[in-house]
Amino acid sequence: MKTSERDALITGNMGYVVTLARQYKSELLSTDDLISEGSIGLMKAADKFDPSRGKPFVTFAAPFIRRSIEDAISRLTGDFPIMSTDESLPIGSNNNYTLLNVLEDKGAPRTDATLEQNTLSDNMTKAINTLNEREQAVIKRCFGIEYQHMTMAEIGEQLGLKRERVRQIRDKAMRKLRKANPSA
Repeated sequence: MKTSERDALITGNMGYVVTLARQYKSELLSTDDLISEGSIGLMKAADKFDPSRGKPFVTFAAPFIRRSIEDAISRLTGDFPIMSTDESLPIGSNNNYTLLNVLEDKGAPRTDATLEQNTLSDNMTKAINTLNEREQAVIKRCFGIEYQHMTMAEIGEQLGLKRERVRQIRDKAMRKLRKANPSA
């Protein structure tokens, strides 16, 4: 990845780091310090990110950012994850107790999930906008985007088309969308 692309990923996602950092509370670290630690995680993620794998950068970066913030808090408080000593659990089990379990506000919506949903929604809107007007009308009605979900017969009736023609338009539009986004 080029340096300019890496820098664009970092600067374009700093707001996300701020949002994640605000989910943590620490008497020893200010919000600015938590943001700084999160930024370190963001930079590590940008270094390791491979866009050819098709995963959104925000989804890829979230664990790096969280880990960096949690590590900083752990270094200052001396709190480290408590590993289970139950011998019946396999090695590497995710059954452990971490600082995130204590500090995370369970009532707050997960920012990374909301951001990922918004990113997917934006990508879907961009993809649909590549279709012609009739294809957009059919796809939006088939999948309930901006309209209530409709059957092909209902769409045909609304658009003045036969059911079979609606199916053909839908299939052609889906092929265009798949071709535009082969990782889907």
